[in-house]
Amino acid sequence: MKLINFGEAKQLIHPHHIANILLSLSFLLVKCTPYVCDFLFSEENCALDGREHEILIFLGVIIVFKNRKATNWLHYLSTVYMFSKAANCFLFFRIDTLLGIAFSIVCLLVTVLLPEPVYLESNNVTYFRAEGLWNEINQDKRVNWIIVFFTSWSPECRHVTPVFSKLSDRFTLPNLRFGKLDVGRYPKEAERFRINVHPTSRQLPTISLFRDGEQAIRRPVIGPNKRAIPFVFNEENCIQHYDLLNLYEECKNAKFSSRKNKNE
Repeated sequence: MKLINFGEAKQLIHPHHIANILLSLSFLLVKCTPYVCDFLFSEENCALDGREHEILIFLGVIIVFKNRKATNWLHYLSTVYMFSKAANCFLFFRIDTLLGIAFSIVCLLVTVLLPEPVYLESNNVTYFRAEGLWNEINQDKRVNWIIVFFTSWSPECRHVTPVFSKLSDRFTLPNLRFGKLDVGRYPKEAERFRINVHPTSRQLPTISLFRDGEQAIRRPVIGPNKRAIPFVFNEENCIQHYDLLNLYEECKNAKFSSRKNKNE
């Protein structure tokens, strides 16, 4: 995962991130602030005990394990927030039930009132409806399409959006284009392209490369046991596995004119 630049770092000023950072650190902040700790707990409880150390170490292990599949730093932070708030909730409940309930309510309010900011997708990404993608692929087979099959309710699909937008800005050509299809909204298209949209499916998102009207590359692939083999959709993996550098040069050097220009 690449380091964030200054422009991306400015997104951390958003209230969503500020609130979630504070919630993720809330238990440690309370424990390490003398007057606050004395007010909420007794003086002898203002130091981390052995059990609390174990929980925080376990939290770190879980975050590292889960973030192996992080597509970008926003995805990484989302995982950190989720598990850190869960651990903080448990730690507060362990000290005092009322504190645990109060913390849970605050987390719920932040989730509802300060949702994760929506990433502004590139104009180079085309959204398809119903049979639109199938028709487009077969209408002009000279055009190579890279398509994200997604659902609106999948967090993994949401986190792949920044990566896909950057790829589309970098590699879009008249004969190399990028698009998306919501297979949750159009289940018949999910069946057509063999995408499992069950809530427990590991095929979301699926990104496919279509060449000459046929699916040439697809990730994740389905293994011998008919289960999807996990794939990390970061920029480096996408460029490598879809061979985008060579594909871009090939499409760039190809003699291609749109139907419109051809008719003219």
